[in-house]
Amino acid sequence: MAATDFRTLKDKNDALVMSAQDWLVLLHDWEPGASYIPTDLTDASGVLQTLPAGWFTSGEIQKAAGVSLAPDTQTSPIDGYGSSSPRRTMLTAEGFTVDYFAQEWRKKNLELWHNVDLSTVPALPGKGFRATKTSSLRVRYYSAILIAQDEGVGSLYPFFMYPKVSVSKRGAMAGEQGKELGLPATLTVFEDADFGGLYDFGVAGAGFDAIAQDAGFAAAAVSINVTPPTATLAVGEQTQMLVIDSNGFDRTAECTYATSNAARATVSASGRVTAVATGSAATITATLGALNDTAAITVA
Repeated sequence: MAATDFRTLKDKNDALVMSAQDWLVLLHDWEPGASYIPTDLTDASGVLQTLPAGWFTSGEIQKAAGVSLAPDTQTSPIDGYGSSSPRRTMLTAEGFTVDYFAQEWRKKNLELWHNVDLSTVPALPGKGFRATKTSSLRVRYYSAILIAQDEGVGSLYPFFMYPKVSVSKRGAMAGEQGKELGLPATLTVFEDADFGGLYDFGVAGAGFDAIAQDAGFAAAAVSINVTPPTATLAVGEQTQMLVIDSNGFDRTAECTYATSNAARATVSASGRVTAVATGSAATITATLGALNDTAAITVA
């Protein structure tokens, strides 16, 4: 084995630290199988897509409360008569809860917090709305999508998709000066057999392209490809280089760029080429670690 050092073995990577700079909580009335949960949150370029009909947002979430995601694992030890410690541990239950604090009095937020159906309750001119809460043992089920926004290394959207949840606790509404009449709630997550699991989780967005390999979700790239491979520009015209690695990920922002002839064409740190003067072609080289590829730029 080759010699190494502590820092190399540790391989600290700040880009792999996820943060929720904002939260989006979306709910949908539950149907078995939750077929309305989208396959992808973003397209291949990392742009967020609209959701199927029926989803509703909880609006702004209280900053102080944030969103709390809590797994719950329960185990039971198997003890031997002559052993001072458990011989084995058996997993007996696994659950998940979500706590969040909706600030806005949207109809669906009020339905969830009061455990009522407000679908037929209208607002009347000058009178607002009025609804009745009755004692009810009915459990209302929803599907939920939670999306965090992290702009640390490009557009990143850590997300959680829960096919079946219900409200297991409703927090107190603080009727105090200087505080909102908020709607805090705890959601308990249930497995939906037709959906095929307890929940899905992941990271969406183009920002993950640069860190997918470091996070362990992509093999090491073996090549990069610069687009366009050739281009003819007029003096003063510009074009943006695009660099895709062998895994299909956009690595443009991570590459370094160089030109073979700055008198003909220059290239910026971001890969934007500018035609300077007519004459012999300039070769633009993009480099990503030990990998590189080139593009030929003709100025005419």
